[in-house]
Amino acid sequence: MTQQRQAMEQPKIYIVLVNFNGHENTVETIESLAKQSFTNFQIVVVDNNTPASLQIIKNWAEGKQTIDFNPPKEIKEFSFPSCNKPIAYVEYEIHETGIVNILEKEKAAEEQIAPDAGNFRYPLIFIQARTDIGFAGSNNAGAKYALRKGDVDFIWLLNNDTTLHYDALSALIDQASAYAARSEKVGIIGSKLLWYRWPDKINAIGGMFNKWNTWSYHLGLKEIDTGQYDNDDVKFDYVYGASLFIRKEFLEDVGLMNDVYYAYFEEMDWEVRGALKGWKHGYSYKSIIYHKQGVTTGKEIKSKQRPLFFMCCKYRGWMLFYQLYYPYLIFAPIIRLSLKAIKNLTEGNSKESVLILKILLGKRTCSRD
Repeated sequence: MTQQRQAMEQPKIYIVLVNFNGHENTVETIESLAKQSFTNFQIVVVDNNTPASLQIIKNWAEGKQTIDFNPPKEIKEFSFPSCNKPIAYVEYEIHETGIVNILEKEKAAEEQIAPDAGNFRYPLIFIQARTDIGFAGSNNAGAKYALRKGDVDFIWLLNNDTTLHYDALSALIDQASAYAARSEKVGIIGSKLLWYRWPDKINAIGGMFNKWNTWSYHLGLKEIDTGQYDNDDVKFDYVYGASLFIRKEFLEDVGLMNDVYYAYFEEMDWEVRGALKGWKHGYSYKSIIYHKQGVTTGKEIKSKQRPLFFMCCKYRGWMLFYQLYYPYLIFAPIIRLSLKAIKNLTEGNSKESVLILKILLGKRTCSRD
């Protein structure tokens, strides 16, 4: 972050992390956030009905428990050494963020633990969902909290399996300032995502999507990063969901994520809704993030080994997305899913084929059972 911009303005950022039995990853991400060059932010951890995992994170914040992680040596400096403990926090049940006076609860909780808060009394906010509300629903809970506080400028929806370069956040703020200076209506800005395990390889620059055949892929996937995408003119169809830096005005105009998806397609849905109101997306190649990917969903696992629940969310999301925005092309996901079902059968993956058939016949819910 430039000293000139730092002196001129200090936008308030709320960073939302979703935890689902992922305390090791969540803590590593918080450790990395603690080393950001821009510090005017609060971290909102929304736990999606895994209270035992959240308790471990709270124990870590209080300095009662250590959590070990072993990043590649190339990026170890971005999460080591560990930040000072205790870290002051305040905790909510999810319903409280909408019906109680947030500031009063935070004031009442002042003596909860000894604060070491930096710019804020509570750098950490924990929100506990007692039911499974999914990735989109959990992000919405964090965004609602930030909007209710009234001092938010940007909300950063960040995956909890990421490690960040020191200037990842400041680069996003700089890019947002540049768009504003040019009067560009940019609502969501993405980062350059590199692989956590292979820090010299690209995980995603942005998402590409062909509505005619349903095909989507990550721009730059597994390419060696040589700076080939280090410019402001990179074209892609949607910001990759691991890092979504969002203007408050976009949220106020377009609304929250469509949580009907649970997981998958929520960022694409957001982009389409935003475009209908004249919003564009942007990209900051200087905002560098190292992403593990697939920790929760099993995305990097071979198809027949992936959790059926997440495959259900993905395939169901395909159908929902087209029904909402491209009903005249609904044949495209039907053909794609039918071919996938046949392929799975030939590979001995009958369970996924049966799942696809149920979705094509109108299955509307997905169960973890």
